[in-house]
Amino acid sequence: MPIRLPLRSTTDLATIFNRKLRNTAVLSLESGNIEGYVDVLPLPNLRLFRIKLNKKIALCADRNSDVRVFSIDLSPFFYSDYIQAQGISLTRPALFGFNYNLKDMDLVLPASSSMCAIAVSDCFFTGQLKRFNCIEAFDTLEHFNVLSNNTVSSDLVSVLRQCWSTPRPLLDSVLENELIAALIQCLVDTSERKVSRPASRQDRHNAALRFLSTTFLEPTNAFEVQDLSNLLHQSRTSIFSGCKEKFGMSPIQVSRSVRLHQVRHALLDVEFSQLHNLNGVVNTAEYFGFVGRSHFTRNYKNEFMETPRQTLARRRNSNQIF
Repeated sequence: MPIRLPLRSTTDLATIFNRKLRNTAVLSLESGNIEGYVDVLPLPNLRLFRIKLNKKIALCADRNSDVRVFSIDLSPFFYSDYIQAQGISLTRPALFGFNYNLKDMDLVLPASSSMCAIAVSDCFFTGQLKRFNCIEAFDTLEHFNVLSNNTVSSDLVSVLRQCWSTPRPLLDSVLENELIAALIQCLVDTSERKVSRPASRQDRHNAALRFLSTTFLEPTNAFEVQDLSNLLHQSRTSIFSGCKEKFGMSPIQVSRSVRLHQVRHALLDVEFSQLHNLNGVVNTAEYFGFVGRSHFTRNYKNEFMETPRQTLARRRNSNQIF
């Protein structure tokens, strides 16, 4: 049975992604609180993840070399906003994120998306390719990172929808075998095939992703832009232009949004507050580098349409002690 993990913050989402990735950083690209869920379906040799969110987000992470991840958007393709994978906008059903040589993940997920990811150990999947004598698939895995063809849009989507249907029509072992067969067929099917190589990333976009990662992984440090410019060995101009192009925000707005979402997570999560000895709004705000109370409250209300005390009251009303 799928396991549903609720999402109430960017921190929740990063924690779930870090089960298969490392150093995940998440930035909300819309005002308001992050809400949604991740469904996890464990199969004998695979793990399936399906994510639904109410807000558009940017996400970056370091990949693990021993895990292969195949992703696809299962939402209907009639929205004006599309998933962006490694800087490429996916305007048709396509597998993405599987390239052997990628060291990181760079995603933009619109609120309309229903992204499904298939995580499989590299050793197991390589063994399956050799078992079915599909050696030509290695060329696709090495040279491309986006793949669209008839098998992706028909067979693979059909099997994945069966995986998430309730009740599921087939045994887990049968579903896994069908899923592996569909994945392999996607890699070797040349009918109506469209592929894309991993796009080379501009230095300023690298700077923006590193800026996001550093501020997310060290949220208690209220970095000045110049501090991070020195730390990342990037000019202020590169960081500013990169953040504007990647996220539509200035570096200051990125840093502030990351820390505001961390504050909200702490206010909603009693376990986090107890672990870090946080005992109220002011204490929590100061922990994440906010020093001016009125300035912090104004920014928080602009981001979430409620005051931090209202957020804290919501947690108390849900019978969590603080």
